[in-house]
Amino acid sequence: MEKIKYSIALILITSSILSQSNDGISIKLIKMEKIADSLVELCEFEKPVELYKELVNLKPDNFNYNYKLAATLAAKIEIMPRIRAAAYVPEMLSQLERTYKLDNSSLSLNWIMLQVYLEVPRFLGGGKRKARRIVENISNISEDEGKKAQNVYENFPNIKY
Repeated sequence: MEKIKYSIALILITSSILSQSNDGISIKLIKMEKIADSLVELCEFEKPVELYKELVNLKPDNFNYNYKLAATLAAKIEIMPRIRAAAYVPEMLSQLERTYKLDNSSLSLNWIMLQVYLEVPRFLGGGKRKARRIVENISNISEDEGKKAQNVYENFPNIKY
């Protein structure tokens, strides 16, 4: 449950502020995002995933929408039984990597990716090699966070987040 609360906090706290344009489409996007954010706060993940997917389809290069979709998919998978969750892992990894390509300087995104790459077996798209690249990126962003990430990497699976 602690991981879920952490994931939810990452989804909501690190999101960027949307444009304050008053056109009809922007208002619709803002409303959709706020509804999805509210549902995530209630630990409801099905509907927010649908809403964030729609937002990403409407604005595919928007880091905020892509990030929220990736993080919500990760949180959704976190609460599922492992056997059932395996079917959703490729979609989540694909979304995380798409978001990473938009902006790899987000520490929260890098931490989510580190956790996922360490926990997901290589045959499903995770693995220590990918996790190592994320540790290096975290170190490039912040020396202190890089040391923490290196510690997590070296001590996995004995360290919990």
